[in-house]
Amino acid sequence: MTPAMYEFKLPDLGEGVHEGQIIRMHVVAGQMIREDDPLMEVETDKAAVEIPSPVNGLVTEVHASEQAVVHVGDVMVTFETNAPAPLTSECHDTAATPPRATAHSAAPTAHRRRPPASPSVRRLARERGIDLHEVDGSGPGGRVTTADLDKPPRDTPPTQTPTPTITTTQVPVPVARIITPTSAPTAELEGVPDTDQYGTIVRQSLTQARRAISRVMQTSWQTIPHVTDCNDADITELEAMRRSFTDTDHPDRRITTLAFVMRAVCRAIQKHPILNASIDADHDEIVFHDYVNIGIGVDTPRGLIAPVIRNVQMMGVGEISDHLAVMSHNTRSGAFSVDDTRGATYTISNAGAMGRTRYSTPIISPGTVACLAVGRAQLMPWVVEGEVVPRLILPLSHSMDHRLVDGGREVPFIGHVIDDLEHPMRFAL
Repeated sequence: MTPAMYEFKLPDLGEGVHEGQIIRMHVVAGQMIREDDPLMEVETDKAAVEIPSPVNGLVTEVHASEQAVVHVGDVMVTFETNAPAPLTSECHDTAATPPRATAHSAAPTAHRRRPPASPSVRRLARERGIDLHEVDGSGPGGRVTTADLDKPPRDTPPTQTPTPTITTTQVPVPVARIITPTSAPTAELEGVPDTDQYGTIVRQSLTQARRAISRVMQTSWQTIPHVTDCNDADITELEAMRRSFTDTDHPDRRITTLAFVMRAVCRAIQKHPILNASIDADHDEIVFHDYVNIGIGVDTPRGLIAPVIRNVQMMGVGEISDHLAVMSHNTRSGAFSVDDTRGATYTISNAGAMGRTRYSTPIISPGTVACLAVGRAQLMPWVVEGEVVPRLILPLSHSMDHRLVDGGREVPFIGHVIDDLEHPMRFAL
């Protein structure tokens, strides 16, 4: 039979995304692969995307290498789609590619619609030996979620499923050792060792995500006049209520302080909609949004990612907490798309979750006019009814775009937020 060659080109990675950086190749030339097995992982401006193999076949040539920047339409891999499978289950192996079983059949299989699922869900399904075609997705458009993998297979009695383990993939790169005095511990950095006129250095390439973050931050700082207002909120009562609350309908629900902050922001926006607006510079117009889409800054190994929770104005504190839990898991495990980071009308940076930070100057994202940084709450001496008592104080740093928002508009807004946080019984869980 004459071999049929198939060239796989980098597909569209999302609206407005034209390039990405290869962070891992899962195949080498001479390796058999099955349809839907992982082929490569590509990092775009904000998301790491796992691309599966489109066919069964033999990899005859790999046209791209790890760390290379590739563009939509570039040829990534050439397959021989009717090559005979090897007699054993062994396959080629490299330091970056784990052993993998060969294809079950040499001929292409009948096409079945690929179930929608995130890269981390597909990875977890492979680890458990679950066929996603046999899973009923409960997400939007039938998207398979991590929770769906915990459900018993169709037409089988319920069984206990082990708790999923989230794993991360690291691209092996040269490790350079920084020479330090013998009294200090030796630090190791990933990168390429080099020297300059003063001594040893390490050169590390910017990732695709860091390049994008750098561009956005530079544009924001150069084009948006930032003014930051720093305040404190006494959340002693809120914390007591949060810790004592139990939802009998959702016993596993964990209410977070950030959820209260988001709810308070939504309530303040109802009174002061200018903080949920944007500037249309091309038409000299202010655009007011009826919806509140809040981007939440999440610290990840790839940098600060700000996935968006949409229509927060329609949620209570409990539902917001549920969305925050899913968002945090998906962001840190890479189970999100570029579209999940778009459409924010307001941004909150949960800086306090990262360590002992109090006040800062949060950077406003283009397309919004304000950003709130929530510091780390601490017990502090506070004057209450003429007496100094210990109270739990939450630092708040609020940056505004001074082209559109001045103190006369921002001060009442942040005052409304603080009043809500200090009187938590206003909230409906």
